Amino acid sequence: MFAFGVVLTHTAALGFGRPLMRGLDAGTLTAGFFVVSGFLITRSARRNSVPRFVWHRAIRIWPALWVGLLFTGLVIAPLLYHQRHGTLDGLWRSPGGVLDYLRQNWWGGLRQPGIADLLRGDTPYWRWQGGAGFNGSLWTLAYEISWYLLIAVLSALSLLRRQLRWLPLLALTVVFGVLCWNYYQQVTGSQSAIWTTGGFGPLPLLGGLQRNYMLWFGFMFLAGWVAEQYSERLLINDVLGVLSLATVGWFIFDGTVFGPGLLAYAYAMIWLAVRLPKALHRVGQTNDYSYGVYIYSFAVQQVMAKAGVQAIGFVGFFLLSALVSTGFAMLSWHFVQKPALRLKDWTPAVLRDRPTEPAPPKADDRDPVVASMSS
Repeated sequence: MFAFGVVLTHTAALGFGRPLMRGLDAGTLTAGFFVVSGFLITRSARRNSVPRFVWHRAIRIWPALWVGLLFTGLVIAPLLYHQRHGTLDGLWRSPGGVLDYLRQNWWGGLRQPGIADLLRGDTPYWRWQGGAGFNGSLWTLAYEISWYLLIAVLSALSLLRRQLRWLPLLALTVVFGVLCWNYYQQVTGSQSAIWTTGGFGPLPLLGGLQRNYMLWFGFMFLAGWVAEQYSERLLINDVLGVLSLATVGWFIFDGTVFGPGLLAYAYAMIWLAVRLPKALHRVGQTNDYSYGVYIYSFAVQQVMAKAGVQAIGFVGFFLLSALVSTGFAMLSWHFVQKPALRLKDWTPAVLRDRPTEPAPPKADDRDPVVASMSS
């Protein structure tokens, strides 16, 4: 739902040069991804050794990303460049060309959104925002990977144990206090908000990270982390779930969802994961196309918009771009991601004679919240 929600919001932005609705953009939906990620990534880290955890994250993220970048740089870009210039001279090694695009974005940091002069001046998104990126959705990967690295460090320091689960709860409480303070500053027109301007970096491989997104996405990741750590005590209440959804809706219409409303958003995601019909629990268990949709949909919609496909109307553009993106996602899953994930238990030859990793904690098997979730 999140993946196609992003396609829907990008339909308005990329196809028609306007927001879908005030307060609801791809960033809003992306925040929901981080709740699920925080829950499942924490569980994965507690079940595996640090090297095995890092290996699992690497084969989950990078192979599909690399193929997606190569497809953009070696297939889409040459076709569009030749159409515009009648030659491929200047596409590859020139500043901002394909090689720069691949080098800058290879490890998950979207440090170069566009390629050469492509998609400039001839798309709705360019005319609206001056955007000429091919894989604009990938900007959130740097934040995701940064949390993977933090979890790996905390796991190495043995700080993910159940006995220390009060630590993420304390961090969540502190960050929520900051969100409430910033919301108060916003509605009163004051200028004392915390962590809303500036950033970090550029960091090696990942580029720069904005403080506001670190704050917002970090809170959502922490919420998923806390839900995992307290899963046997977490109250799943339908009244709270419905109220949370209503609260999120109110903040979206108010245009201030990145504030206290994120707590309701986080609870709503966990509640839906448990309460959605059982038939939906099977979605993604065998074939998970969501990451492929995330990787390819932005480029698909940019190319379609350049070709004028939006002339078929908003609904038609959304359905067609979602269908094409799903086709690429299926190819990515079956020919890249799934084969890569078969290597999750691979061990270098020099380490194969060492003792095997410990079995997962027994407590994990009794956690009711994750009965329908898989890491």
